[in-house]
Amino acid sequence: MGEKELSSIETELYDRQIRLWGIESQEKLRAANVLLIGIRGLGSEIAKDILLSGINSLIILDNGTVTKEEQLVNFLLTPDSLGKNIAKSVLAKAQALNPLVKLTADSDSIESKDEDYFKQFTIVISTKLSTDEIIKISAWCRNSNVKFISGDVFGMFGYTVSDFQDHEYYEDRVKLPKKRRHDEKIPKAEAVTVKVQARIKYPDLSTVIKRSKTGKMKKCRNIYYYLMLVLLEFRNRHKRDPFYTKRQEDLVTLKTIWADISKDYEVDSTMLTDEIFGLVFGEVVPICSIVGGIVVQEAIKAVSGKEVPINNVFLLNPLTYYGKEETIGIV
Repeated sequence: MGEKELSSIETELYDRQIRLWGIESQEKLRAANVLLIGIRGLGSEIAKDILLSGINSLIILDNGTVTKEEQLVNFLLTPDSLGKNIAKSVLAKAQALNPLVKLTADSDSIESKDEDYFKQFTIVISTKLSTDEIIKISAWCRNSNVKFISGDVFGMFGYTVSDFQDHEYYEDRVKLPKKRRHDEKIPKAEAVTVKVQARIKYPDLSTVIKRSKTGKMKKCRNIYYYLMLVLLEFRNRHKRDPFYTKRQEDLVTLKTIWADISKDYEVDSTMLTDEIFGLVFGEVVPICSIVGGIVVQEAIKAVSGKEVPINNVFLLNPLTYYGKEETIGIV
């Protein structure tokens, strides 16, 4: 990656985060070209955080139209954006967050993009995609060594799945001085920070999120992994997410899908309760903020190669708001 030295303006603007993750990481971010697919509630939080991180460029891809519901959950929209393309409508407020980032709106559909389109990016971040779209695009990214992470928010529940392929990273660790006699003082200067290199191999996402009869090969004890599968399957079937205005109808569909998935994966069908299913409607703004922060945190780790990334699933408990990392899939 062709990192460039930061200008004096950038060094001043990004001073706080340079202190957090170092000049080397910031230079890698400064060279990063990012694609964000979907700029709804979660997407707007991701856009905010990734713009503020100091990347080189961001393309926002979304062919959707602004609705009243979108205006309620997307702080980048204005009152006069109703009925207009959503990607173009967020540009003004998004650019104001960081004028140094090259920001572009793409109002084409995701279906219009071929594999070559994704080769220009350092990392692709997706929201609101179907299972097949996630698997296809992540596979294209894998072919070109482009990092990929996807996330969604369904009501009070959120998740992320990532494929950083064969990912090398390092951690800063404090190396303590050798043990001395109990009566001998240890000079503070003897404690040093060292870089510890490591590597993680990520599984193809087809072994993580694709529902199949062989699901028991990747069985997970976290019940919210199965909630993720149910919600993705709902989206696959209906080309939309569960919504308040169709609450009763959608609850029946969700439970039917869960009955099938629990059989496929040979798990207890009573694990996902009516209370949990009642919490997956719409996009709740505070949850978008939490999950958006996780997505961008992981994107920064992927680009900078610093700190241990999540390998490879993050699940947010809709009852306790406690997040848990899971490693799922076959490498």
